[in-house]
Amino acid sequence: MTSTQRSRATRWFAAGSVFLVATFGLSLAVGAVNIPIAEVLTWATGGLPDESLSGRVLSGVRLPRSLAAVAVGATLAVAGTSLQGIQRTPVVDAHLMGISGASGLGVAIGYAIAPTGASSQFAVILGALAGAGYGLATRRFAAATSGSIVGVLVGIGAGLALMAWTGLFVLLVDSANVPTLSFFIFGSLSGVSWPLVAAAAPLVALSIALLWWLGPGLDLLALGERASIHLGFDTHRRVPLALAAIGVGVGASVALGGVIGFVGLIVPLVIRPMLGSISRITIPASAIAGAIVVLVFDTVARTLAAPIEIPIGLLTAAIGGPVLVWLVRRETVR
Repeated sequence: MTSTQRSRATRWFAAGSVFLVATFGLSLAVGAVNIPIAEVLTWATGGLPDESLSGRVLSGVRLPRSLAAVAVGATLAVAGTSLQGIQRTPVVDAHLMGISGASGLGVAIGYAIAPTGASSQFAVILGALAGAGYGLATRRFAAATSGSIVGVLVGIGAGLALMAWTGLFVLLVDSANVPTLSFFIFGSLSGVSWPLVAAAAPLVALSIALLWWLGPGLDLLALGERASIHLGFDTHRRVPLALAAIGVGVGASVALGGVIGFVGLIVPLVIRPMLGSISRITIPASAIAGAIVVLVFDTVARTLAAPIEIPIGLLTAAIGGPVLVWLVRRETVR
């Protein structure tokens, strides 16, 4: 990395971190009950008791929801960045590959079979296992279709089928413990709780950390699988590990907010022109940008038509869908 690139990355991370903190603070302040920023700052510094109305809203509702938005956004963006490196195409993310759909089915089953008091833990664990298992199961096919639109089309088909199976399961089980069908199709952070955040946070952190560690090897895949092996990257072990890490993180994020698409497609598209394609930089940058994106979308989702809450996945799809069409057209006319 040149000194110019290093300087640009340093400035970007400084600005991104400040913007993330500001966006996080705004998400705490804005909602059905608007809380002045000064009051939020007073609460954050311990000057406002949790027993007050604002304190109860902030500590019991807004804070876990905003933390979940950060976790979901960071995970989906990092997963998209890593999948695009593995597949050697920008037209891919966890949603389009079907990983989110598989995780959704695992989350639904986890909620349905969980014993009393452990629904959050079961949902997160089975969602992570389903995501990781699906990622590993598609390893050979993903390698065979790397760099082509065929893998994306198959992933979309598999994802739609998995979402349909999830819908059938939710309707047939008809349990109050299982989230609504809308949660698994469009996503929502309205049901986030502290136990759910506590169960998902370690898996999200592990997923992002593993993908950052694997980043230099994923960069070599741009040269082709055979060339990356000659340069010392063990694709037979490291790529499945990366896919498993992606599945674990996406599974935890689906447990938090349902199936939210296109975040992992859009964020790398914005980050790479600014910071380049070095994964050790793009992965943490994508995490920051993804967190900001989901925080903004979630804030808009719960305020634009208040008191009605718009599913966050509708908003991301409204922007991500046209972006996907543009990307596919760009890739196919080359």
